[in-house]
Order: sequence, then structure tokens, then C-alpha cells
Amino acid sequence: MSTKKSTVVAFKTPYANPPTRCWFETTGESMTQQHFAEESEINNILRSHDRNGVIEHIHRGNAIYADFSGITDLSDALHQIKEAQQEFLNVPSEIREKFHNDAGQFFKFASNPDNLDELRSMGLANPKESVAMPTDNPAIPETAEPKNSEVQE
Repeated sequence: MSTKKSTVVAFKTPYANPPTRCWFETTGESMTQQHFAEESEINNILRSHDRNGVIEHIHRGNAIYADFSGITDLSDALHQIKEAQQEFLNVPSEIREKFHNDAGQFFKFASNPDNLDELRSMGLANPKESVAMPTDNPAIPETAEPKNSEVQE
């Protein structure tokens, strides 16, 4: 006869086998800046949002409003920037010197509608419409139908 030993497996539970605790002790001066305690408290952030409708630490940055729908990913954005810089190199050198050879400064200047007349004088914007032939009045007047168009028999 063979004797078999039966083994009983004990299940681990959080109550019967509590996890072993790890202790960490800091040495030296704390780097925590206590003067930020009030503004970093989540309840204060939410209370401020409920009152103002704005989360302050997000609102501090400068907002950029533009149409980015044509840019699909980073490589496409870099490609568009490179194309813009290449186009800037086609601008005459005297004009580029005025903007310190910086395409970004030129873009800011050209994007401002107040600078349209100066862009026209540089030859970089379409000239004003001629007064001799305004687009409001058609060159050829429309023909009018006769008032008495009834045919008599």
C-alpha cells in the first residue's frame, strides 16, 4: 500500500497575510515649497474653476489661435515650415535684411493688416484696385426689356 500525503494550499488574503511595509526616510532639507500649498490644493482649483470658469494655471499661457486643420502630423508641420523658409529666401535680400533674415518676423509683419500699404510699396502685395474701372459697375450695362411687349393682332 502506498501512502499519499495530501497538501493543503493556503489562499492569500489581504486580511490573513498583510503586505510587508516598506519604509522610506528622507535625509537633508525638504525641497517642497510650502508657499504653493494653497494654489495646488485640488479643492481650491475646482472652486476657482466653478467661480471663474477658468483653470488658472492652464490659463496663464499665451493662447495661439490659427487654422491648423491642414497640418496632419509633426512631419507635415516641419515640411510646411521648411517650404515657408524656402519661399522667404525668394524675397529680395534688401527686404530680408529689414527683417534680420528671420522668416518669423516677416510673417508677423505680413500678417498684420496695418502693414498692407508698406507691403504694396515693397511689391509683395497686390496693388489697390484701379478707380478708372471699379468692380461695382459692370462694363456693359444690362439690356432692358421693352415695357410694351404685347403683340397686337
